Amino acid sequence: MPMKVVTIATDLENPFLTRLLMPSCRDAGLDLIVLHSTKEQFTFADKRAALTAYLSEAADPDELTVFTDAYDTLFIQGKQHIERAYARFPQRVVFSGETNSWPIGVIGLALRENPPVGRLPYLNSGGFIGPAGDLLDLCTRYPEPPSERFTVLERLRAHGYDTTAQFSFSDQYHWTLVQLLEPDRIGVDHDAAIFEYYGPTGSHLVMQEPLYDVIEFREKGVAAGSYQRERARLLEQLQTPSGAAQLHFASTVTKAAFLHLLDEGLLPEWVASVTANDTAAAR
Repeated sequence: MPMKVVTIATDLENPFLTRLLMPSCRDAGLDLIVLHSTKEQFTFADKRAALTAYLSEAADPDELTVFTDAYDTLFIQGKQHIERAYARFPQRVVFSGETNSWPIGVIGLALRENPPVGRLPYLNSGGFIGPAGDLLDLCTRYPEPPSERFTVLERLRAHGYDTTAQFSFSDQYHWTLVQLLEPDRIGVDHDAAIFEYYGPTGSHLVMQEPLYDVIEFREKGVAAGSYQRERARLLEQLQTPSGAAQLHFASTVTKAAFLHLLDEGLLPEWVASVTANDTAAAR
């Protein structure tokens, strides 16, 4: 089965893209397609539009397509591993999982009838996989977040709290709602068989915490408490090798800590061996 890895980038010089994602795909034998957008003030809705255009114009409907974020991911396994792990899912489309109901917090918990499953219970939109035709169908069927399909969200809107207005900045909000409507078609990689989330964990009740951490890091740099905590957490977590194919270092602080650990030669060998400091050509 043919396979493509697709990402969308506005900054082709981003260090995570050039130093990590691109060379890691090359070394894993993965065919990476970088869709370059020059649009100013690029939004997550633009990302879905760019992916939809690619899928409708360039992709074989049966081609297995892996979408990955451009600026915070890398691959440590290739096509064979991904296909083998993907085949174990009953759903045709599988999204990465994470520890938090980001960005909607406790609202996301209220939308679910069942308790959380696995160590990564909530959808993460930084990585997903499925046949190109299925991904295209989902993109075209849900051009906007389907919030009107959820009684809880309609009740909140009646009280003046429009979740789409609040959270449309996040592609994760959009795909979380779609997955909840299509559970037989869209699965979540709760146990990191394909995608492993290395972002920060936090309280569902205080979803502003990651934003405060980023602000502190931008103001104080590596002296920030948020940076020091995230660096220590990440280094400890990376002591255990991942069984996934894609690693996702979500958040500005996590990415900075990972790059610094790479430059300082402090990453464990299992991940350091696939983080060559060079730039591969993208198609």
